[in-house]
Amino acid sequence: MKDKAFAINIDIIAKGFKEVMEENRSLDQVTAYWIKQNHQWNEFTRGFFAETLMESIRWWRLLDACVNATLGSKSKDVYRLMVLTYLLKNNDTRVDEFFSQPLQKELLQCYNDLQKERALAASIPDWLDKLGSEELGDRWPFEIQALNTLPPIVLRVNSLKSNKEELARKLLGESFRTEYLQIPDALMLLKRANVFKSKYFHDGLFEVQDASSQMVAPFLQVEPGMRVVDACAGNGGKTLHLASLMNNRGKIIALDNADWKLDELMTRAQRAGVTIIEPRPINTTKVVKRLKETTNRLLLDIPCSGLGVLRRNPDSKWRLTPEKIEEIKTSQANILERYTQMLKVGGKCVYSTCSILQSENQKQVELFLEKSNGAFILEDEKSISPAQSGFDGFYMARLRRIA
Repeated sequence: MKDKAFAINIDIIAKGFKEVMEENRSLDQVTAYWIKQNHQWNEFTRGFFAETLMESIRWWRLLDACVNATLGSKSKDVYRLMVLTYLLKNNDTRVDEFFSQPLQKELLQCYNDLQKERALAASIPDWLDKLGSEELGDRWPFEIQALNTLPPIVLRVNSLKSNKEELARKLLGESFRTEYLQIPDALMLLKRANVFKSKYFHDGLFEVQDASSQMVAPFLQVEPGMRVVDACAGNGGKTLHLASLMNNRGKIIALDNADWKLDELMTRAQRAGVTIIEPRPINTTKVVKRLKETTNRLLLDIPCSGLGVLRRNPDSKWRLTPEKIEEIKTSQANILERYTQMLKVGGKCVYSTCSILQSENQKQVELFLEKSNGAFILEDEKSISPAQSGFDGFYMARLRRIA
């Protein structure tokens, strides 16, 4: 007899899968919508739904090829079949209710046979495999393998309200077990869990922020009392980190072209007890021009391809194109050239991306330095490899204005 609840959940996952792949909705959007619609789900069911949807989207190309080769492409239930095939590959015995043993063997054999071609085995577009190989060489297979794994859940302790030892003890009281990382304010969950339900999250004692991302704000070398501009602030993860490093003293001007992101930033700032942030939406070019030569430190956590965070945003690889990446690189160069004029002479800027492509990272910085005619120098740069670190892929370069 079939497990009715399991079958219903599979159907909902399949609907969400189709919405992401065919209706251009983001994975985060779809996940949040279906969890909200099913408030009766317990924590286990919510986790199963979110993880299975994410992983089905991650492995879409491989699952699609396998299902089409084995069952035919005309099936009305192709998304449902892909979800079930993913679960079969991961030894979920509940799939026995839906697939006969001979069909299971056929699907698994097909899945294994398709591993011969790297782009198919890694479930990425051919153009992306070619680009990664061209830019990263022998490193590429290891990087894409790392980016096809579930990301760890890392917390950044809000040092304005707590410290690692205290927070670890408090979270343990809520059954969240953590371990210390070498990064000053980082704790990692030992087991995946919904840490947003923690009382201490709502009290502002921590944020969820990957270990690599936590390295960016300290790289800017801020100090209490400084005037800092976070020019691509988004919803403010790094802005809040800067505020804590400044001991909530000084001023941070948070810029972004999306008002709603700045609204979310200020909600998070209130929870964190941060009072030094001034949000300014970039609704005209005058916003940046008015800040010319006014700031000690500038963070440019710039829009990028996001290839370093594919493990947490697997849907993005199906929306990217070579043309889109070229557009992104043009935008990066323009922002770097225009926004660095906000720095005072002697001030420092960090250019950062969550990409692993040199064309978005080192080469953008080299091009900028050439164009600056000696006005800026490179103080330091750092690349974080997902394969080597186990965390997100990031790049950061610290530049100093000398003229």
